[in-house]
Amino acid sequence: MKRIKNFALVVLGISAISCSKVQDFPENQKAPVQSLTATISDDDATKTAFVGGVFMWKKDNNMVVRSNNANGFSTFTYKGDDTAGSATFTNASEDVIVYGNNSFAYYPAKVNTTGTTKYPCEEDGSLKLVLKDSYTWFDGNVEAPMLAKVESGQPLEFKHLGGVLKLTFKNVPPKAAKVVVTAPVTDATLLGEGKKTYKICRTMNKTINWETAQGGFGTETPYVQAYAHTDEYSITENIASATAAQRASDDGLVVYVPLPVGPETDGSGNHIYPRLEVRMIFADGTMVPGAGFYAENVIIERGHIKPMPVRTLTKYRVEVVAGTDGSNGTVNGTGTAAKLNQVRGLAWLDNTNLLLTESNGSKVLRKFNKSTKDVTSAVTLGGSAPWQGCMKDGLFYFIDKGNAQIRTWNPSTNEVATVTSSVGNSPMCIRFKGDDAYVASRNDSKIYKFTGGPTGTKSEFFDFSTLDHGDDTNWPIALVFDGDGNAIVTVGSSKGTSGSAYKIYVIAPDGSVVTTIGKAVKATSWAVTYDGAPANATFSSNMNGIVLGPDGALYMVDSYAVRRITKGSSGWSDATVTTILGGGSSYTTALGPTCQITNTPQDIIFDPENSKVFYFFDWRYTLRKVTIE
Repeated sequence: MKRIKNFALVVLGISAISCSKVQDFPENQKAPVQSLTATISDDDATKTAFVGGVFMWKKDNNMVVRSNNANGFSTFTYKGDDTAGSATFTNASEDVIVYGNNSFAYYPAKVNTTGTTKYPCEEDGSLKLVLKDSYTWFDGNVEAPMLAKVESGQPLEFKHLGGVLKLTFKNVPPKAAKVVVTAPVTDATLLGEGKKTYKICRTMNKTINWETAQGGFGTETPYVQAYAHTDEYSITENIASATAAQRASDDGLVVYVPLPVGPETDGSGNHIYPRLEVRMIFADGTMVPGAGFYAENVIIERGHIKPMPVRTLTKYRVEVVAGTDGSNGTVNGTGTAAKLNQVRGLAWLDNTNLLLTESNGSKVLRKFNKSTKDVTSAVTLGGSAPWQGCMKDGLFYFIDKGNAQIRTWNPSTNEVATVTSSVGNSPMCIRFKGDDAYVASRNDSKIYKFTGGPTGTKSEFFDFSTLDHGDDTNWPIALVFDGDGNAIVTVGSSKGTSGSAYKIYVIAPDGSVVTTIGKAVKATSWAVTYDGAPANATFSSNMNGIVLGPDGALYMVDSYAVRRITKGSSGWSDATVTTILGGGSSYTTALGPTCQITNTPQDIIFDPENSKVFYFFDWRYTLRKVTIE
């Protein structure tokens, strides 16, 4: 029969099965047994390790059966080919097998004969199942932990001990190596008294003797249950050997992660994990963009597969279209022959020419022609740290951050002028809603409104210092308006400790907070930048640019990534944060999520003629173009 590769219940290794010496059990067989036949229960509720209804027995896999030898168990081995249906296991010894209510067989079993304790034995005679740290799925190996009651003259009818979380990922990048599922710490108390459970987590020391404490096999099959624990545990499924065809399959790459049944019950008998954290990572430990999320209140029952929603990872092409990798300067040229300095802002002069404000060096306004890839200098801006800006009525308005001014460049006359002074303390960007101008002023924690334009009446639109921030200072950084006229503001902080920072604020036209997106926890590295619901997503300190995409979603640059925030059915309050680009500190030009971003990307802007293309500046001093496929 064809060997099944994508097969998935690698749940538990064992460390003991009833190791005490057997004496005077009435159903003990008194003659040697050299073969036992095993089957899988026909009850669908017990089938967790199967594909298309077929379970595969693996050649040379062992099972252990309770016996009267010195170790308390005997090992039987399957010597046939990988197959489905029933299988015959053999043993060359003359051990006396124990039958009856207190006798069990376990499959698959690894037997260790070193030391004073013989695996799978515990010295107290108890069955101890140990959750493994890591499994390899795509090499064709199958470990499907099951337990069977051993009855005289009857085949061993195995039933599975745990459940499975089924994860499906589409567009999996070539270098994705692992899927990690973590059960965080919980202080919950187990409910459901009287169930034949085995409470387990990887760090647990406790064992339960199934013969005495559990009353034997009885009429109910025992199962493995997580319990309230004080240390989280993680399970890793290695997918490095998944083929290109599996990764690119229209059905997605399916990964089955074994779990004990949930640690809590909901009063209706459902076993629930309050939270599971799922990540797909590269070999270096950085997360695959868009492949990290939290799952809340997940029900895992014995013998059941729990499917999760399909995760479709964004496919895109990334190109360096201007700038010399790792070398800054103000040098005109074509594509990568040009040199760019620290670009802080991007704005379209017209449908072809992109303006770039350089804050270092000679502080020059540069132009990038998207058709020819030519980089030229438009004008020297001077001042102190030109920052973000935008076009309005034929003028380019931009922030002079160091001088706290709003300035303009007139492309018709090539003149630079100061139109508003004393904007605030370290203003960052200027945006317009109609004729009104809004400025995010970082160090004084305010959004200012200029009615009728930058020379109009100045007022405080929103004051972030009124929010609880401890001894820290909230820093509004980037600003954009959505289709409903709400101001969308990214907020960091001075020290990284504010309990109201590292969020995106949605502020209504009347200055009231509609909702916030983010956990208010500063992500200090790529590894702790999480996607998901507004309450779970985390952002880092450099939320330097945000734009409303043609699809109605928000796109922003973070310290290590490009993020997309998509509205839910209730608007921004149930939005979803997804990382679409990023992953660590190395510089790579490649397809899709294997493309990585250096620390501190700056500003982001969509192509006015192509809704599938956006640009951002990377602090390897390059302008990068991203095409969403």
